Amino acid sequence: MRMILMSGAAISAIAFATPAVAQEQPSTQAATQAGAAADAADDSNVIVVTAQFRSQNLQETPLAVSAFNSQTLEQKSYETITDLTDSAPNVVMKPTGSAYGPGAAIFIRGVGQYDSNFAFEPGVGLYVDDVYHGAIFGAQLDLLDLDRVEILRGPQGTLAGKNSIGGAVKLYTRKPGSGGSFLEATTGSRDRMDMRGVADIALVPDQLWVRFSGVTRHQDGYLTRYDYGCRNPGNAAGIPSTAAGGTNCVIGHEGGKDYTAGRLALRWKASDSVEVNIAASKLVDDSEPSATKLINLATPGLLTPGVPDLSTFLTPPNEYSNYSSYETPAFTDKAGSHPATMWTPNTRLRAWDVSGTVDIDLADNLALKLITAYMDLSGRYSTDFDTTPFGINTSTFTNSFEQFTQEARLNGSSFNHLLDWTVGAFYYKSTAYIEGGDIIAPGAPFESAFYSNDRIPSRSISGFVHGEFHLTDALTLTGGLRYTSDKKDYYFRRLNPFDTSQTSYTAQAAIDGDVGRYSGSRWDYRANLSYQFSPAVMGYAQISTGYRGGGINPRPFVSQQVLPFNPETLTAYEAGLKTTLFDRAVRFNLAGFINDYKNIIFTNNAPTVVNGVVISPQNATPTNAGDARLSGVEAELNARLGGFEFDGSASYLDFKLKSVSAAGATFRGITLDNVAPYITKWKVSAGAQYRAELGDLGSITPRLDFAYQSSFFINVDNNPLGLVDPYSVFNARITWRSADDDWEVAAAVTNLTNKFYYLNKIRLPIGITTGQVAAPRQWSLSLRRNF
Repeated sequence: MRMILMSGAAISAIAFATPAVAQEQPSTQAATQAGAAADAADDSNVIVVTAQFRSQNLQETPLAVSAFNSQTLEQKSYETITDLTDSAPNVVMKPTGSAYGPGAAIFIRGVGQYDSNFAFEPGVGLYVDDVYHGAIFGAQLDLLDLDRVEILRGPQGTLAGKNSIGGAVKLYTRKPGSGGSFLEATTGSRDRMDMRGVADIALVPDQLWVRFSGVTRHQDGYLTRYDYGCRNPGNAAGIPSTAAGGTNCVIGHEGGKDYTAGRLALRWKASDSVEVNIAASKLVDDSEPSATKLINLATPGLLTPGVPDLSTFLTPPNEYSNYSSYETPAFTDKAGSHPATMWTPNTRLRAWDVSGTVDIDLADNLALKLITAYMDLSGRYSTDFDTTPFGINTSTFTNSFEQFTQEARLNGSSFNHLLDWTVGAFYYKSTAYIEGGDIIAPGAPFESAFYSNDRIPSRSISGFVHGEFHLTDALTLTGGLRYTSDKKDYYFRRLNPFDTSQTSYTAQAAIDGDVGRYSGSRWDYRANLSYQFSPAVMGYAQISTGYRGGGINPRPFVSQQVLPFNPETLTAYEAGLKTTLFDRAVRFNLAGFINDYKNIIFTNNAPTVVNGVVISPQNATPTNAGDARLSGVEAELNARLGGFEFDGSASYLDFKLKSVSAAGATFRGITLDNVAPYITKWKVSAGAQYRAELGDLGSITPRLDFAYQSSFFINVDNNPLGLVDPYSVFNARITWRSADDDWEVAAAVTNLTNKFYYLNKIRLPIGITTGQVAAPRQWSLSLRRNF
């Protein structure tokens, strides 16, 4: 930390030592930002990004960045953050599914995190207006009123900090005063009814603006929950029907939406050198659980008495259905008789946040940015893992999370604009709580029944320095360094779910009161050399590092499983080429990389053995299992020729496990030939549209999008049951705009061919495999009025 502070002080001294030179001409930062803004104003095919702490043309930024402006997001009918998975190479974004509650599993170049438990750190940094979101839970963000999205591929250990080992996803909202007010209504399949709107108002001309934005989405679920006894009369187990008369055995649905979100932003131009932006947002979500289908059931027979064939609980293939009742029937165990327990089958999420950003131009060559934010979210979700009337594995949890972040950046330019630099510091503090009941294998000898009330405090502090040395007009050397100190604890409570004044009566009792602790520190660096071969062609090569923080196993079944896990680390070697051809009509970018990935965290599902004795057949312990090498190549193409537009991407990713640690060797079924979870070898996307001008009648724009993703495993043991099959999906949209662009009508169809496919799967050690089913074909019709 002393080295960071001394380096920052030295750079600041250099900056203040050259004020006369700075006064003679605009700073490199100002000139760069002005040039990027001018390029963007001159050509709508130019995208300006801030991946390196300053505004730069995407094509002049020596990083692998996929960027989308608001117009592109609307053209592709994208609504939430996971929709972006179809357009970015080597990027996989999936909803976390009912087992982990509402969240987003984000992987870039094979590195990420799918479990939303707060004990785990994200593998990809998620930001909104440069504010870090430290939890996967609640990260399924709506793409409302965005200016752009930047997806930085590869480790961002110096630029974005910890937990950006795979990369970073950055969402930037439109600032007050930027215009673009509108009101939009959408209807569609399954009684869909959405409303979106933005109002941008100047309170004091050229000085004070306010911007209101809001969205509400409501749609019925697409997966039907049937009553098993009603649909299977005379079944072997004698399970009766509980469905109400006249319901056709239907007891509910999954996959429905019911949420509302709003945002209020205030922008104050206090003077020519000071700007203040304050924003607050609120989310209310009461959606249905995600659409989950049972794929395989291989639990011990004592858990399903009277059922010789467990396949009877599988609904027909390619049918959007299950037998989830969200009930644990009455049962008897060593603690006595317990009544039936009903879990509420919905997802409840409440979230709000407030942030403030202050930009101060201290001098022509010196600018200070301060970012302060607070976030609070809470959510309840229930899961019927087995989807059978027996309640083999059911649970309900209420999660809450609050975080405070503070970041300070000092940007400057020195040595007659040969050096653009940034020095800064970041502080993060969060506290999470996990409260709820979990009943696994009720009545069995290996039963696990408990009520948790866990607390997980976390703290991270970092300092960083970043510099761009313009060695010549064409050659730039970029370097960065960041030091981070982390601390995270886990306080366990394991109580009786039927009497929370008592500890659990199962093996979980020994865990009650345990405390797991993790702390560590890390240096990350980046060195990048870029060369502008011509105004249209730029190449770069770099080496960079990143890491994902460690923690404590949040799901121990016995006290011996209360174990810490260490951080993952990654060193990336990358080269890329960025080209802008045919008078900016075509962008074509290439990137290739080799990543050395160490201390990879996998989940150990093998029975826990102590002194040759199995003390728990159930296990879900995160373990640093070994080292691997990831390599791949990515290509992106964007073309705009008159009214015709095309965008596409393609990527290849190879994973090779190089070694298995001693702890990893205890895994069931692990070999050097295994592939890590969520490794998608091939991804291809393409989209095309043509805007036909109709004179006074306005314009009409048909569009077609295609996305292909190859298969991936969800567990490191590569069990075939955990293989998510490849899929190809087409989406279509046609848009009419009035001649003055005041009115807009759009008709869209997603999953045009009505393909049945899974977004992801979950395979539990107890012998349950389920999959989250993607939505079938659905249509929508939108009417929009721009102001």
